[in-house]
Amino acid sequence: MALYLVNPSVEMSLELYVSTRLEEALTIQYERIRDRRVRDTFVKKLEQRLESLLADTMDWDLKAPTEAQLNYAKLIAKQLDIELPSEAHKYRFHTAMFLETYADQARSSAGSAEQSPDEGPARIARELVAARLQQP
Repeated sequence: MALYLVNPSVEMSLELYVSTRLEEALTIQYERIRDRRVRDTFVKKLEQRLESLLADTMDWDLKAPTEAQLNYAKLIAKQLDIELPSEAHKYRFHTAMFLETYADQARSSAGSAEQSPDEGPARIARELVAARLQQP
């Protein structure tokens, strides 16, 4: 049996084959979801699982950046007083490119200026941690 994942806005259709055992279970499940309450619960659960599965299946560059990548990129952006591009918040590739472009510059600027403990990267890191702790 094949299931179809369809996105009409971009004319995408993927045919996904499932085992005979799963096909039989889906047939029984379909009978159960005729009740609207059961259907709503099933659909919500399926949406959550499918979103997670699709996100895990994406190519590495299309995945969201790791928390460590994003925190490091924010630290560098703040240290160099530049804006972190919006794409870097969404895609791992753009975060990696930002880090590749600016990490050396941030390291050299931190090393070249003599700073007291309240200045520079340490202060910026403390500010980012404090801001993170204030988020809901």
